[in-house]
Amino acid sequence: MKIKFDAEIVGDYWTSCENRWNIELGKHRHKRLFMNPMAIGASLEEGYSQFENEHGSERLEGILAFILKTARFAMPLKEMIQSDFVCRRGLLRNISINKNSTTYISFYAVRHRGVIFLCEDKENDTPDKLRRAMYYSLKFEQLMTLPQTSKVTASKTHETKAVIQACLKKEGEEDIRIYYAAEIDCLNEAGSPVEFRTISKPLESGWDKNRTMAWYMHCFLANVKTVYVGERQRLCLRDIKSIDTENIYTHRTQPWDRESCIEHIFTTLTFVRHYMTQDGMALKFTAINGTNYVSTTEFGAYIVPENFLRHFPF
Repeated sequence: MKIKFDAEIVGDYWTSCENRWNIELGKHRHKRLFMNPMAIGASLEEGYSQFENEHGSERLEGILAFILKTARFAMPLKEMIQSDFVCRRGLLRNISINKNSTTYISFYAVRHRGVIFLCEDKENDTPDKLRRAMYYSLKFEQLMTLPQTSKVTASKTHETKAVIQACLKKEGEEDIRIYYAAEIDCLNEAGSPVEFRTISKPLESGWDKNRTMAWYMHCFLANVKTVYVGERQRLCLRDIKSIDTENIYTHRTQPWDRESCIEHIFTTLTFVRHYMTQDGMALKFTAINGTNYVSTTEFGAYIVPENFLRHFPF
């Protein structure tokens, strides 16, 4: 039976990567799209030797800080956020594509005040190929956004994020309500979010299954309608193309569909909720090709610190 997915942006914030509890509410810090005529031919490798990768360093600090800043006095946590789960968009994307992927994902879950907080368990040692791909996209973003910077090395000193409230409904089943944060690369002239990606081949020949699933679900979950793709030849930016997110779905060349991805989010989070029956519980979940496994963990305080919980006695 088809699952209905509804989502809306309920807020925005800026966060410092040095201290992710340090946030500012609003859109005023979002980067702006800049169709830079000097970007073509630029080296995406420039500055890589000084790149400090923070992949996997963030947990839930930013969205927890957002909840604290927008909290109403004496209102219970679950009533305030109107959700059963709190997490980041990246985890939802990885869950959605797991059934059709060759990789596995692991994440921690801890329950407090009736809400289940989810945090992906990422490896700290990123393979060099992935690390370079991350840098190329970051460098492309640096070239294509305002304000421009004089720094040679592209880095993430801060991030801007949207906070999204989503609900998955299936007839005869309990709803899954999710409160999550999604990083926004920049806003276009109309104030709509834009995503940046790089690819080492012509875009027309790059529609393999893993890429289309990951790119599409990443954008779908944050309501991003436009992706700017930087085609590179070796290390240099060869061309810049804009594509509507729905065209990524249209161009998929191997069998997968959006509905099955959404259903897998619903199935996985229903599985998690089944096990997370009491406040204070902390478990680790692993998903392998659509099959979920559960194990014990002691990382509850690592995900949701006591200084957050003190603000919500109920």
